[in-house]
Amino acid sequence: MVKNILVYNFKGGASKSTTSSIVASYLNNATLIEIDYINKSDAKLNTDDIYKSVQLSFLDETSESFFDFESLLIKPGLKVIDVGAVMLDKFHSAMKKSNLYSTLDLVIIPAMDGADDFNVAVKFLENIKNEVPANKIIFGFNRYNEFEYSDPREQFETFFDNAAVLKKDYGVDLKNEDNWFVIKDSKAIRRARNRGVTLKSLIDQDVEAITTQQRAEADDGKRLKLTKERGLILNSQNLYREFIEPMMSKIVKKLEG
Repeated sequence: MVKNILVYNFKGGASKSTTSSIVASYLNNATLIEIDYINKSDAKLNTDDIYKSVQLSFLDETSESFFDFESLLIKPGLKVIDVGAVMLDKFHSAMKKSNLYSTLDLVIIPAMDGADDFNVAVKFLENIKNEVPANKIIFGFNRYNEFEYSDPREQFETFFDNAAVLKKDYGVDLKNEDNWFVIKDSKAIRRARNRGVTLKSLIDQDVEAITTQQRAEADDGKRLKLTKERGLILNSQNLYREFIEPMMSKIVKKLEG
């Protein structure tokens, strides 16, 4: 089985790497292909026993490393492709010239709120509308502020106010909730990155064991450290239940469809 997922947006800072890592973490035996010769964000994470990580970069569609990438695309297995900001234009050009958008099973377009993110997303949709069918596209709205907005549609209103345009011009219907997911702004995501670990590694920790240690610890300093760790794990597990699990359900549904 070959399944390829591209996480892509022409705009840097839209949480492409975070989204890619989460998706790869919750797909069995996935490989994350990071195309970035500067930041190499995924190379800094300990992904052992969670997913395989591969770093690549290339100048154009004639580069040896691009042929390596193409070979990976047609290799059986689940692949998640994260394109760094410095490689966005080169990647898009090479994919179009090599007719490789047809190898993709899903395109995730991560975005923040605001007109700039909407306009950049529309630019990308315009560039791929003849390359990728609309049913293979899903939006990922990142850094949702649940304390300020009761509904993500309020924070990402630019997208939802223009839902008719997105459907008419590009076939992406935001009224269908299968076509978008949301991830809230979370300390757990930032802390995982700072520690050089995947978010899944925090989510999978045994909070009951840490709670037992916390309750038994007599030293104030050590107990405070355990209390903070317990809070971080609970935060990450709540994030999974409320946001990541629904997100992955939609992604799997798209892949199966």
